[in-house]
Amino acid sequence: MRRTEGISRLAWSAVAVLMVASLPNARAAHAAESVYAPYAFLVGEWQITPAGSQVPQAVTRFRWGPGQSYLVLETSLIIDGKEEPHFEGMLMWNGVHKNLDMLLALDLKGGRVQEQGVVFVESDGTVVRDITAYYSEGVRTMGDTRPVGPEGATAKFRQTFKSTGPDTILTTLMRQTERGWVATFPGSDRSLMTRRAASTKNR
Repeated sequence: MRRTEGISRLAWSAVAVLMVASLPNARAAHAAESVYAPYAFLVGEWQITPAGSQVPQAVTRFRWGPGQSYLVLETSLIIDGKEEPHFEGMLMWNGVHKNLDMLLALDLKGGRVQEQGVVFVESDGTVVRDITAYYSEGVRTMGDTRPVGPEGATAKFRQTFKSTGPDTILTTLMRQTERGWVATFPGSDRSLMTRRAASTKNR
């Protein structure tokens, strides 16, 4: 009986060792199969320098939610050398439409402006953020000096991200006008995102 029990313990020990050894491979396989895999290159902390400038004008951060179940997006403007929070929110996989749904708070001092939209991947790997901004009464839309009326207002924006290396991304940010798509701000039609030294890809 004791010999049989000893053999059983050895057998279960062997199974346990095999299960533990397989965990890293299982995690790697899960990451490779994740619906978020095409967006993983965005994860990290980046400084954004518009074309024609040598000085970063914004900092953007993509980080994982628990268990890589969604992405958090935060962007701050750099004003007088200091970060001023600009917007933040989340990107979450939509299993029906096969893209990420996006909801961001654009007004971080009252919550009167939000951005909704989708994030998707084009055939060449470029990630596109298709944006509609919704403005409440009393706030000002970009390029307008008059406050929004009681009916509210909307505006369309579009941002793209194209990886150019492990630590650099080419990004464009455009807004829709009566004249067509124009740079949201000078140089935003061709800006460089550079990974900050303290940033890690799995942050």
